[in-house]
Amino acid sequence: MPEADLREELRRLVLARGYERREEAFALSAGGTSHDYVDLRRAVARGADLRVAAGAVAAALANGGFEFEVIGGMTMGADPVAHAVALITDRAWYSVRKAAKEHGRQQRIEGARLGPGVRAVVFEDTVSTGKSLLEAYDVVRSTGAEVVAACTVLDRGEEMAARCADLGVAYLALLTYEDLGIEPIRPSSAAPPRPAEGVP
Repeated sequence: MPEADLREELRRLVLARGYERREEAFALSAGGTSHDYVDLRRAVARGADLRVAAGAVAAALANGGFEFEVIGGMTMGADPVAHAVALITDRAWYSVRKAAKEHGRQQRIEGARLGPGVRAVVFEDTVSTGKSLLEAYDVVRSTGAEVVAACTVLDRGEEMAARCADLGVAYLALLTYEDLGIEPIRPSSAAPPRPAEGVP
């Protein structure tokens, strides 16, 4: 299926299965409130829907010419789609813990081993302020791996592309708030942005 068709199918299923609007505003993990609630993990909870999301991400990366060995991001927002992309593209997945384990090898990255010479995609299902995506980027770069692209299914804000440009890394957002017909999320001026956790 062409990438444009995959994105449109993804847009429809996000609205049908992961979107809710109500009069009483939702508190956002990124700070502030919104009457629009988007839960990407719920949207892709069924196998067929997860396949659509993974296919759309894989197509966007392929059409962008991005060569990569691994894809992942902060657990657990990145996990379902990143694992599915790894499966359908025969690549590897990784998952970044919130903090390093206190036992064993005390590692922060699970799954594939990252290091110099490894080309990685940093992924998050939903971006609002972008803190989770940027944290994963920093952890991946600390291993010596090369980040070839940062990618999200849905960007609910307006700043992530500029942040990635400052880092010199390509940024792909399959859907934006405009595609869903909702208002953008802007960082709260009263407090530093917090992770989107995949549920902005």
